[in-house]
Amino acid sequence: MMKKSFLIGGLLTKGIKAGYKAYRKFGGRRTSEIVKESKVSRDMAKKDVKSGISREIKRQIPFKHFHLNSPHLTKPKRRIIISDLNKLK
Repeated sequence: MMKKSFLIGGLLTKGIKAGYKAYRKFGGRRTSEIVKESKVSRDMAKKDVKSGISREIKRQIPFKHFHLNSPHLTKPKRRIIISDLNKLK
């Protein structure tokens, strides 16, 4: 049986992994760090991390405004971004 990486809401994708890596690179904290330092619940810390990853994924869109129907995004790229954002909800 193959080992699979899971995230709440589905499989962990390449786009979500890249978003998490960028989130950590720009100073984002892990869930356990947020719980220890901020004294909030684990659930709130997870929501914070998810929103940070979502922001990093949205940065892939080339415009200032959040516009997925941009002609500069190819159809497969648009589908991947939408899929990743939906998995983080």
